[in-house]
Amino acid sequence: MKIDKPTYLPQYINWHGASNPESLSTDLSQEIGQLLSQTLLLDRRASMAVSGGRTPIPLFEKLSKLKLDWSKIDLTLADERWVEKTHKDSNELLVRRHLFKNNASHATFTPLMNSAKSAKEGQIECENVLKRVKQPFDVIVLGMGNDGHTASLFPCCAELVTAMDSNSARNCISTMPKSAPYQRISLTYSTISNANNIILHIEGQEKLNTLKLAMKNKDPSKMPIYAFLNQPLSIYWSPN
Repeated sequence: MKIDKPTYLPQYINWHGASNPESLSTDLSQEIGQLLSQTLLLDRRASMAVSGGRTPIPLFEKLSKLKLDWSKIDLTLADERWVEKTHKDSNELLVRRHLFKNNASHATFTPLMNSAKSAKEGQIECENVLKRVKQPFDVIVLGMGNDGHTASLFPCCAELVTAMDSNSARNCISTMPKSAPYQRISLTYSTISNANNIILHIEGQEKLNTLKLAMKNKDPSKMPIYAFLNQPLSIYWSPN
């Protein structure tokens, strides 16, 4: 079943609607596989950053089984909560359980969490390890909250202005949202926006309502996702 692109989205936004989450994850896994394969035809390595949450779990499972030369692929996270790697809310744990296995176990996985006591203290080490990952990223898969945050770029963060600086040379930044638990480490706007392919993977009517509001308000300081709606972006959506 074809799902038409919402009329409020700009023409340059690539829209892919599927009838259900299972079909959506299948379509998106195939698209990502093609993007990474095309990159490896032209380059020695490819790189991908993914996001956490419940929505990408079926996608991760499908990606893990793709027949790619994973040994040439750098894998990392768009953001991470500053919790132990065994914590139920760790994005690293999520990726290890659902993506970094099967064929994808041959990828080079670079976590964002380190041994520092706080995300702010761990930011420098995180910056250093990200230098080992091929950049600009070939693929970044983002999620989005109903408040318009993406990665750990929250509208309520005191660090948001620095995080959203388009001229920043930082790969990552520590954030402390007031509306969500845990200290965070996140890729910066400049790092994400420089990626060759940015994909927003979302489900449900509430997410479309959020996109519509972001396009109406046109203010990335209130809804950071708007900054990414101002440039080429692929949106993959299905009803819940």
